[in-house]
Amino acid sequence: MTSYQSVLVIDDHNMVVNGIKLLIGDWFQAFHHANDGATGIQVALRQSPQLVIVDYMLPDMSGEAVAREIRYHCPGARILGYSFNINAASILKMFGAGINGYVIKSENDEEFTKAVTYLLQGKDYFCKEARNHIINRISPEEDHTRLMVANTEFSAKEIEIIRLICKQKTAREIAQAVFLSERTVEQYRSNISRRIGARNMAGVIKFALQYGVIDLEDL
Repeated sequence: MTSYQSVLVIDDHNMVVNGIKLLIGDWFQAFHHANDGATGIQVALRQSPQLVIVDYMLPDMSGEAVAREIRYHCPGARILGYSFNINAASILKMFGAGINGYVIKSENDEEFTKAVTYLLQGKDYFCKEARNHIINRISPEEDHTRLMVANTEFSAKEIEIIRLICKQKTAREIAQAVFLSERTVEQYRSNISRRIGARNMAGVIKFALQYGVIDLEDL
């Protein structure tokens, strides 16, 4: 197995830190941890860890503030939010701070190690609940926002077009909704289908449902 440089876990619960060490400690040449945000930032500055795993709720500051500081000082670090917090506002703050992934602590070990693997491969990974919060927050007007869904990067406008396709809107209706020409919408539809491997509308709907882009009750 590939050995990675170092990981830093910032969490004030030693049981969580020890559990993470048991799961992935031997993946890394060095395992660092801190029980509060300020110490975590100091360790990150000294060690330049390849991966940072940070809780949202810390004794001295929020995980968002920690992630923002580490992202600024260690731009190459991969940052995973790992918390019991499923509040949409908190997750969106972490997303805005520049994290590369978010997993809820109630998820199983497989979900956690999958997220870590993705981040170490340079990919982003957000568990379904976190991904839904992020998707529901973005709009076609925020086309600079990018989101990884099923290992594929989509713009906010592409996400909105996928939703409208799933609702069986015509090219004209989609064009009116997202302020594009019908021809441009057709190009979007073709590119989206090609990228996700969908041969028809059913394939797009299956993808969207599977990865939380749209809920069944919205169809």
